[in-house]
Amino acid sequence: MKAVPNPPDLDIWRKRLFDVEDTITVTEEEFQTYFPHVDNVYSHRSTQKYKRKPFVSHYWDCRMKGRPPGTAKSEDPTKKKRKRQARERDLCDVKIKITEYFPGARQIMDKEAQASLPPEPVANANDDFFSADLSASVMSGQGPSSQFPSRFPFIAPSDGSMTRDGTMRLNHQSVESKRYYTIQRVNGNGANGKTDGTAGPHKHSLEDSDRIKKNSVLRHVLKQEKEKKKSEVCTSS
Repeated sequence: MKAVPNPPDLDIWRKRLFDVEDTITVTEEEFQTYFPHVDNVYSHRSTQKYKRKPFVSHYWDCRMKGRPPGTAKSEDPTKKKRKRQARERDLCDVKIKITEYFPGARQIMDKEAQASLPPEPVANANDDFFSADLSASVMSGQGPSSQFPSRFPFIAPSDGSMTRDGTMRLNHQSVESKRYYTIQRVNGNGANGKTDGTAGPHKHSLEDSDRIKKNSVLRHVLKQEKEKKKSEVCTSS
């Protein structure tokens, strides 16, 4: 992961990655740049690898979900122990799934999808299936078939830029041979207050998460500042 203190549109990205209202598709560069700014919100739980699939799934819980306390590292009474206070658990139910697609994954999945489809019917040369007018309208993109999506819709990540309203600018070339990620909310246990299995939002604000823990970028910056002050003191003495 990178530690970029002030990347463009940081506030928009942080809110989008906190809410995760829809599936978000991002390039590797975007993920490496912006996700460290919200890693204080989420805590990694598990990673699922697949033998014959070109992607890996990473599952993260909201940090305010909490987890059971671990076993004590040492029972030695002479060792100094950290003074820590356990947070209340189950304060939030949000869970996200980050799918990491390897380079070339889209081509592999498209080929597998093509291979699993039944063969296209072969038209009889003597059959006049389309009228001349209908064929012309379809070819011009104004006929009935233009109302339906292609059989293999292309899903591409953004090109590294986001509009002010938080929407992504898509670049259909960027996913062809590069690694990319999708981020989606997957907690379907009625966390939205209903029993429809719909993933509910956080039960707290982004500011609440920031108060509980600093993200890794802020921790990195503070560590650098501390080391810089320490070195200045050593130099002056």
